[in-house]
Amino acid sequence: MGVRRSGSVFRHGWLLACLLALSNLAWSLDFYSGDFQQILRSRSDSLTVWQYADNPNIYVFDFPGLSHQGRSFNRVTQFTEQQFMEPYPKVLTDAELSRYFEAARRTQADFAFGHDILVSELVQFYNYALRDKVELNSDEVLVRNFLLEHGMMRMWRGFYQGLRPDVVILSVPQEQGRKSNEPMVSGDARLAILLHEMSHGEYYSNGHYAKYCQRFWYETLSEEQRGHFKRFLAAFNYAVQNEELVINEMQAYLMFTPDPKSFSARKLGVGDDELQAMREAFRKGRPPTRLPLTFSGYIQ
Repeated sequence: MGVRRSGSVFRHGWLLACLLALSNLAWSLDFYSGDFQQILRSRSDSLTVWQYADNPNIYVFDFPGLSHQGRSFNRVTQFTEQQFMEPYPKVLTDAELSRYFEAARRTQADFAFGHDILVSELVQFYNYALRDKVELNSDEVLVRNFLLEHGMMRMWRGFYQGLRPDVVILSVPQEQGRKSNEPMVSGDARLAILLHEMSHGEYYSNGHYAKYCQRFWYETLSEEQRGHFKRFLAAFNYAVQNEELVINEMQAYLMFTPDPKSFSARKLGVGDDELQAMREAFRKGRPPTRLPLTFSGYIQ
């Protein structure tokens, strides 16, 4: 960030930031290594963090409940993916976030069923929150401390600085039955969420794959098909003016979301044959990725 501070204001901000960085370190998190199937089939009634064995630059926060997941990542996802009318980035306060949920007819539990965030985006989020004195909740602080403790960012001259900015933080919920304040997460839904988020991790961490997706978007999909994806994403409040975000979401929904409740030809606004043709065209181009390009590759 290019924010300037001087004199006592700078020293006060630096001291405050250092105190914040050191707070709650007793509530630190460790992580475990696991492949896709280990993560998918794990069960726990507490938050577990995984380092993806096939790509060590991907970490998966596995939550025992949707509300817990939401408290940890909803505010930052709103900051990174859904701000497109604001003149400058802004971390919402609790009151502003509650009003945003209400306007979107969402709650902390169902605002998003999974998250994908670069460490560089988290660094920006925490710096803006620090600048504007937005009070973060204990779950957001826990994520921040995880990044500090494991050397992904540091406090430097009063600001957070990314040390591993290209690391990807994903989150998924455990299977759960319907609760009074949370929807059900079935086994099929957990598979779809994890697979969808893993594809975002691949896009962020595999530059060759990202370039393939960009070429597919501009050169293979028609203008009409691109419009279908933009309308589909706009309905979920994605900032569709951000074409990079749209391309990333396109590949995740098109190829890695095996749940018709989340994505289907009807939801996209095309016929079944057209959707299958788009998927076949994506496979035919031989995208440079180790992710299986058929859903059956993940079902064991």
